[in-house]
Amino acid sequence: MILNQSLVASDAFEKHLINKKRKKHWGIKAMGFTLMLTSMVDMFSMLVVFLLQTFSSSPEIMVTKGIQIPDSITPSVVKEAPVLALSKDGNMYLDQKLVGKTISILKKPNNLLNKLNTIKSQWASSHSTPFAGEINLQADKEIKSTSVATIMGILTTSQFQSIELAVIGHR
Repeated sequence: MILNQSLVASDAFEKHLINKKRKKHWGIKAMGFTLMLTSMVDMFSMLVVFLLQTFSSSPEIMVTKGIQIPDSITPSVVKEAPVLALSKDGNMYLDQKLVGKTISILKKPNNLLNKLNTIKSQWASSHSTPFAGEINLQADKEIKSTSVATIMGILTTSQFQSIELAVIGHR
C-alpha cells in the first residue's frame, strides 16, 4: 500500500498544516449545502396570502355607516352584488355613495334607476359573467316595512330579480 507523501507528517508542525488544509477544504464543501431560508420563507408567505385571497369562502360587504342591520336566525351566504342601503336618517346609498333622500326617491325613482342601469352596464365590462340581476339590500331596523317593500318593487322593475336582505346571522 502506497501512502500519499504529502499527507504523511513527520512532526507536529506538519500535522498541524495538514489538519488546517483538511479543515479549509471541508468548510468550502459545507458552504455548498447551505439553504437560503429567507427566500424560501418569503415564497411560502406569499403563497399563503395568495391562497387565502383566492379561496375566500364568501365575499364580505361593508355595512353603511349608521345602519343597524336586523338580526336573523337563518342567514345565507353573501353574494357579490351591488349594495343598496337605507339609513334611518332618510338617506339612500348605492355602493357607499349617496343617491338621495328615500322619500324623494320613492316619489321619483328615475335617479335611482339611472344609477342602477349604470351599475349593470359596468358589471358586464368588469366581470367575466353577465349581470345576474342580484342586489344586496341593507335596511336599518327602524325603517318601515312598507318603504322597504316599495324599494324592492322599484328594484324588480329595474331587472333586479334577486334581492338579498342583509341581516346579522346568529346560529
